[in-house]
Amino acid sequence: METIMVTGGTGSIGKGIAKVLLENHYKVILVGRNSDKLSATHQELELLTNNKHILTQIIDITQEDQVAEKLSSIWANTPIDGLINAAGLGEPIDYFLSTKNDWDESLQSKLWGSINMTKQITKLMATNKREGKIVIINGTFCYDPNPDFIINSTVNAALSGFTKAASKYLGKHGIRINVINPWITESESWYKTSTRLAQSFSTTAESLNDNFRKMNPLNKFTDVNDIGNAIVFLFSKKAGYINGASINLDGGASIGY
Repeated sequence: METIMVTGGTGSIGKGIAKVLLENHYKVILVGRNSDKLSATHQELELLTNNKHILTQIIDITQEDQVAEKLSSIWANTPIDGLINAAGLGEPIDYFLSTKNDWDESLQSKLWGSINMTKQITKLMATNKREGKIVIINGTFCYDPNPDFIINSTVNAALSGFTKAASKYLGKHGIRINVINPWITESESWYKTSTRLAQSFSTTAESLNDNFRKMNPLNKFTDVNDIGNAIVFLFSKKAGYINGASINLDGGASIGY
C-alpha cells in the first residue's frame, strides 16, 4: 500500500482529495497546523471511507528546518510515495488596498510551502532511490489571471513555472511532478470566498455563483472528486510518462490555453 502525504489536509479540497485516495486504497498522511482540525478531519474521513489507514502530522510547511526534521522522522517509519500540495490562501483583494503582509501570507503558504515540501520529500526519495510522484494543486489563474485575485494569480503563475523547471531536475531521479489546475471548485472554502466577493459587487453569493456557472461550457463548478480522480490517475502506472504537465480541470472554460 502506497503512502501519500497531503498538505492543506484540513481544508475542503485537501480533505476531499484524501477521501478519494483512501477509497482507492492508499494510506494518507494529513498535514496541517491545527491539531483540533486534524483530529476532526481524521475522524470524519474514517467514518466516510471506513478506512483506518490515516495518519496526521502537525507541520508548518513554511518552516524549512521543521519540515526537514519532521519528514525525516516520518520517513524512518513510513516511507512516502507521493505528495499532494493542496495548502494555500487565495482570497480576493483590491490591488491598491493590498499590503506586503497580504502578499507574504500567500507567497509563504502556497508558493514557498509547496516548494519547501517538494524539496524536502524529493530529497528523501532520491537519497533512498524511491520513485515518487508529486502533484501541486494550482488553478486556472496561472494562465488566465484575474484582477480580483491578483495575489493568487501571481502565485499560481510562479507555481506553474516551478513545476516545469522542477520536472526536468527531478525526472533524472525517477520522480515525476505535475500540476492540476481546477476552475472554481465546489467547496466550503469557495462559498466563503464567494460571499466576500459578492459583497464587493453588491450582489448575493447565490447570484454570483449562478453567473459563474453559466460561464462554464458544462454549466457547473469543478468537483473535488474530479481533482482526486485525476490525482489517482497521475499516481498510477498508466501515467508513468506524464511529467511536468499542467492539467486543466475546468470543464472547457479555458479552451485556447
